[in-house]
Amino acid sequence: MQWFKRQQKTIFSDLLAGLTGAIAGAPQAMGFALIAGVSPLYGLYAAIVPAIIGALFSRSIFMTIAPTNVLMLLVGVALASYGYPDPPLPLFTLTVIVGVWQVVFGVFRLGKLTEFVSNAVILGFVTGVAVLIMLGQLDHLTGYHIQVEGSTLVKAWDWLLHLPQSHPETTFLGVLSIILIYGLHHTRLKYVATLVAIAVTGVMVSAFNWTDVALVRDMAAIPSGLPAPVLPDMRYILDLLPITFSIAILASIQSAAIINNMRDVDGTTPHMSREFLAQGIANICGGIFQALPASGSLSRTAVNLSAGAKTRLANLFSGVFIAFLLLGGASVLESITLPALAGHLIVAAATMIDYKAIGMVWRVRPSARVSMVITFLATLLLPLEYSIFVGIILSLVLYLYSSAQNITVVRLLPTDNHHYRVAPIPEKMPCNEPIVLSVSGNLYFAAVPRLEQLLPDPTHCDHPVVILRLRDNPYLGSTGIKMLERYARRLREKGGKLILSGIGSAVRQQLESTNALERLGQENIFYEEEVIFSATEKAIAYAQTWLRSLTTPTPSST
Repeated sequence: MQWFKRQQKTIFSDLLAGLTGAIAGAPQAMGFALIAGVSPLYGLYAAIVPAIIGALFSRSIFMTIAPTNVLMLLVGVALASYGYPDPPLPLFTLTVIVGVWQVVFGVFRLGKLTEFVSNAVILGFVTGVAVLIMLGQLDHLTGYHIQVEGSTLVKAWDWLLHLPQSHPETTFLGVLSIILIYGLHHTRLKYVATLVAIAVTGVMVSAFNWTDVALVRDMAAIPSGLPAPVLPDMRYILDLLPITFSIAILASIQSAAIINNMRDVDGTTPHMSREFLAQGIANICGGIFQALPASGSLSRTAVNLSAGAKTRLANLFSGVFIAFLLLGGASVLESITLPALAGHLIVAAATMIDYKAIGMVWRVRPSARVSMVITFLATLLLPLEYSIFVGIILSLVLYLYSSAQNITVVRLLPTDNHHYRVAPIPEKMPCNEPIVLSVSGNLYFAAVPRLEQLLPDPTHCDHPVVILRLRDNPYLGSTGIKMLERYARRLREKGGKLILSGIGSAVRQQLESTNALERLGQENIFYEEEVIFSATEKAIAYAQTWLRSLTTPTPSST
């Protein structure tokens, strides 16, 4: 009963937001279907079923689940090898498998994995996709039917060579659509910009009897009615597994980025794994009802917010309104001009290129710059399903390299009142006195050689004592243990010793399980305590006592 009372206060706002979302989302979904190379009908289905199911299961209040232009480019790549049969059974199977992957991500709580994809990689990939989308719409924009097969770049080159063969009326309507949509995006009419372009171009085609301008009906019929259920075709499952994994990864990354940006708006705590599960269910249901795959849509979510949505019902109403449009306006949808949809896609793709974000990544550090540029080039030149993984692998390699070089070792000099002063490592190892060295950085295996290079050389010193402070280093590993044993042996050869301080429970367990405690000497290990530097002070006192014992003469026996 309380739930119904709460909904009465917000129902009108959600209805208006849902209507606004439907007006903006229906043409967008039809346009995105063009990117995938399938009938706009399946884009409309994707704006209905996944949106409604997502509204019911998602934790995010405002995020709209809908088809996105980035995903559709991958879908088009996946479907190209099947020749686009009618009905496109591979498409429906693909959407279901994407949903299954996302359910797996959710069940096994893999939401955290999205944090390992850097912003530089995403920027490079999205920018490359934006360029491919714009190039891929040149034929619909100008009416020239590209004759060659191959990559988008090859087709764009063929289009450029045959530019004089463009259809004048189609080109005029396409350019006019771009001008209208771009111009209206900077006014209060931004949410109906595409609708205005569709209406204007449709009236012009009818008024001037431009029968050679391609319409949606020339691509596929838009029947009245709601989608009938279709079961996945088992013949396509194995072939589609690799690319659907890429699509599911990309869909999850897109949604995670939106949810993280929305946490201050909707007041919810992000739970990525739960969101992946919700989207997986939405895509499974969408595939069964002939829809394109969907994910969190940044543009649709922005429309939903700006339109005054209060609850998840706004997204549900949006899907319902588009369903009513299919039931009563199929003939109107068939009369939409393809140049208008192409113009919408080109403007949408252009807005995906975030020049400020690119500039920031360019200025931050060379490794981020390299990741972004190589991912961008890979997106243009390599099969699309592999390009984002190229960027991810590259960014991980660069991260590992930079973090391996990011190990720092400083000398700690005791001052009054149990304080310490940071000083550089001396060029010459002090003899007969302990030197305290503090290590900062992640001591995984690739960083250990760098640490060994930074440790002072004990060769030209008698009784060198090194106290190595390793507090806050939870990992040492076999490579690190072997390095410590090797350095301890060098110190012993000169009559000195290695003392470890601030050893945590994780490193202690590693030392015990490998019997390194015996080789390093139990007495030379000081474990971390609640009071910072207490273990180091005990290590210093022990080292000083040990050094004095070397110089104190032993009483002669009588």
